[in-house]
Amino acid sequence: MRTWHARSLLPLGVVVAFAVGCGDSNGSGPNPPPEQRPPAALNILKLAQASPPVFNPVETFWAKKGEQAEARIYFQDAVGGQGEEYLRLRIDDISLETLPNGTPIAIGDSVLITIRSVDPTQILFELEPTGLKFNPLKPAELDIKYQEADDDFNEDGVVDLEDEAIEDILAIWRQENPGDDFVKIGSFLIESLEEIEAELTGFSRYAIAY
Repeated sequence: MRTWHARSLLPLGVVVAFAVGCGDSNGSGPNPPPEQRPPAALNILKLAQASPPVFNPVETFWAKKGEQAEARIYFQDAVGGQGEEYLRLRIDDISLETLPNGTPIAIGDSVLITIRSVDPTQILFELEPTGLKFNPLKPAELDIKYQEADDDFNEDGVVDLEDEAIEDILAIWRQENPGDDFVKIGSFLIESLEEIEAELTGFSRYAIAY
């Protein structure tokens, strides 16, 4: 697994780690083979026991080709209302490319999109319709925050340097269908914001994991 840190075009003090992968993200030059693991061998981040419930565990919206679209998942605030952001999905005006059956999406066509939190204890989401494809030159953008995750990433009972090292290698992983292997995709880890960003060329299931 290769990771590196860089500072570029970001506010001072923001550290970014780029986790090398392939599949959804684009890049110049050849990509290494994607890292792949069965579900039992992947450590999906768990939310802390004290984390607030998810405010809108399912979010559905229409995306129209030719128009930008955005949807967000939030945690609840102290009184059960909309609180801190958990997930954000952005779709550019020319991102939509083909339906799951391969039919091209024309300007003015709309697609009903659903974002679902799969497990209230894990950072794992399902984006539907599965198989929807995006323009690789204008992919959809997915941001997931892990500020409510349990800081004891390896669940050994203590928060220590091992957990700090694990944070450096966190990435977004894609699972095509339940039960399939997870594939690591290229993603940007911004530790100071406790956020990971990735570009998507299709819909399936996505998790923050290591």
